[in-house]
Amino acid sequence: MSQTHHPVIAEDVENIVHNLGKSVHNFSGKTVLITGGAGFLGKYLVWTLDYLNKYVLETPALVIVLDNFIVGLHGQITETSHIKIIKHDVSKPFEYDGPIDYILHAASIAAPMFYNRYRLETIDVGFIGTKNMLELAKKKGVKSFLFFSTSEIYGNPDPKYIPTPETYNGNVSCTGPRAAYDEPKRIGETLCMTYGNMYNMPIKIVRPFNVFGPGMRLDDGRGAINFVVSALRGKNLPVYGDGRNTRTWTYITDAITGFFQVLLSNHNLEVFNVGSDEQEIEMRYFAQIIVSLVQHEDADIEHTKSNNDAYDKADPNRRCPDLTKIRTMIGFVPRVSLINGLRRFIPWVEYAISQEQACTGEQSACRICENKKLREVISFGNVPLANNLAEKDSLGSELQFPLTLQFCPRCKFCQLSYIVSPQKMFDHYLYLTSTTQTFRKHFQDMAVHVKNTLKLKPASLVVDVGSNDGLLLKHLQKLGMRTIGVDPAENICQIARENGVDTIYGYFNKRVVDEIKHIKGAADLVTSNNVFAHVGNIKDFTENVKDLLKDTGVFVIEVQYLLDTLNDLTFDNIYHEHVSYYSVHSITNFFKRMGMNVFRVEHVDTHGGSIRVFAQKKTGPYKIDASVDKFMKKEKRVGIDKFVTYKQFANKIYILREKIHAFTKKAKSEGKRIIGYGAPAKATTLLNFFKINHEHIDYIVEDNDLKVGKYIPGVHIPIVNKDILRTDTPDYVYILAWNFADEIIKNNKALAKKSKFIVLGPTARLD
Repeated sequence: MSQTHHPVIAEDVENIVHNLGKSVHNFSGKTVLITGGAGFLGKYLVWTLDYLNKYVLETPALVIVLDNFIVGLHGQITETSHIKIIKHDVSKPFEYDGPIDYILHAASIAAPMFYNRYRLETIDVGFIGTKNMLELAKKKGVKSFLFFSTSEIYGNPDPKYIPTPETYNGNVSCTGPRAAYDEPKRIGETLCMTYGNMYNMPIKIVRPFNVFGPGMRLDDGRGAINFVVSALRGKNLPVYGDGRNTRTWTYITDAITGFFQVLLSNHNLEVFNVGSDEQEIEMRYFAQIIVSLVQHEDADIEHTKSNNDAYDKADPNRRCPDLTKIRTMIGFVPRVSLINGLRRFIPWVEYAISQEQACTGEQSACRICENKKLREVISFGNVPLANNLAEKDSLGSELQFPLTLQFCPRCKFCQLSYIVSPQKMFDHYLYLTSTTQTFRKHFQDMAVHVKNTLKLKPASLVVDVGSNDGLLLKHLQKLGMRTIGVDPAENICQIARENGVDTIYGYFNKRVVDEIKHIKGAADLVTSNNVFAHVGNIKDFTENVKDLLKDTGVFVIEVQYLLDTLNDLTFDNIYHEHVSYYSVHSITNFFKRMGMNVFRVEHVDTHGGSIRVFAQKKTGPYKIDASVDKFMKKEKRVGIDKFVTYKQFANKIYILREKIHAFTKKAKSEGKRIIGYGAPAKATTLLNFFKINHEHIDYIVEDNDLKVGKYIPGVHIPIVNKDILRTDTPDYVYILAWNFADEIIKNNKALAKKSKFIVLGPTARLD
């Protein structure tokens, strides 16, 4: 169900149109430009105009939506013959050939957690973006221009000005933690009034007060959404400080009605508060109301300190509008009470959470064949997220999730029983492909190999999903390929771009596919290295790959090989990121179900043993290579299709755990000092399962600077720069990155003469 089809939103839009009455016919046959159209307020503006086009207007309006999608979400507004979506940063000039009759400049970054992250962008959109839109309005001779300011321009109002009228000049700090949002709005108002006076332009300004409703981002962080999400998830509602600061709350339909009423009025060069004056309520009581409405037995109120200075140091004490002006001049009437608004809001938030969790949490059936009779191979208990290394001030509060491997007897697919939300694992990532010489050579060789094997021509388009720092694509560029990467970690995307690799920030979905096809065209090759095993919804992922590929295109993936995991006991490669564990049996079965076929399989040495799989559409041009049958027969001989093979694997792991734990305890009892080398994701599984913590290992040295200064989650072993080894000589060095053991020992010959290196993996040598 899409957002617009949700019954609450559909009814909201109908109510807005009903409230506006006959004035909406002013939009008939006109062109309306909305900046920030993918944001919370912008979406409702677009949805309302879309409804008018379908059911009310004699001649549809053309709606132009501008958004740079920094905080606006893709896929929540739909392009139609009368809605045109343009990805554009309004701080850059915008040209449009046709007429524009109305401009609603709603682009902004309003949530403190986001505008603190994007301070300069917030300033640019409020200042430069507003000036650009005013220039466009002047050039087009618009009928009306609406600037979305904010109640924040009042700052922390003097109590004598509560309720606050539009004539109050504010109590705002231009250097405070909220200034990056407040000040651009203030200069935006100044620009609007200046342009309006100088060029006789029909400009209006609205100042919204604490608007809430369906369509908000779940991670918005502001009061209403933050409280409701916490309550529905059975968590404590975080009330910052003593909770005595007050707000009035405006349901989205009232706000949108007010915005359109002001836009369509003749009151130019006027400023209007838009909000609710029903009741001014303390935040602690607001939280209590939400707890009582949600009625989750585990939800309660917790007074806490925010991690955001905009809340802790500069959160206004009171916020309540004087609506006299908009009532008398515009005829605005707030219609939705706080309680009724929350009763509409809460079911939508519950729905949005369910959509987010549709492919996360406990898995009741096989994700390939939907068999519900899965068999447990091994459970590691609750384990922290492997790549989410802990900060010093957060030790002891790491999130932990069940880590259990299951086997499907029907399609022979191994998978985790619990899938963690990808946002928790990948939004800020610490792993860099280019860190080791091993991977630098691996991807250089891979680039040459796939080019020659597939006979790629110069200028062929290669898309790498989960492209990390762009290492593979950089080598393909040198071979003449056109490339683009996709990665969900913003910090890693920035590194890739600095390396000269075009990279789209985001998860690989239909929106990203459409964007790539629009910019670059269909792909000759899509690659996904050590990523396909990370994907919860592999069916949607593969459909998107098929959509992106040319009919002659090829999908090449590298995944850790289940047979190697079983044979070599590389159990520490089992962690929450790796939700799938593929054999050639299971992966060929999966692709066949998806209308594709595997035509070539190769074994590669990475990650303790992986397979490189070549797949094409069912009608693809490549013949099935003998390698596919060769792998299938080998797996059959080993018994990869029999559950007893997996139970034998689990028993060996338990024996290895006892062996290593006993050795470690004995070494510590003898006064030996132990350190670790390398902090790969697999170390989290191994150390937590083996119950080896900071009392056993003093520290872990790491070559990746992004990890230095952090801690292995769960066991709290600090990660330090390898320079410490210039002066420190431990008795034992546990190599945790065992797949790079040869490289590590080679690079530390001097230390190896003084300390004993132990590869703390499946082949641990403890004598």
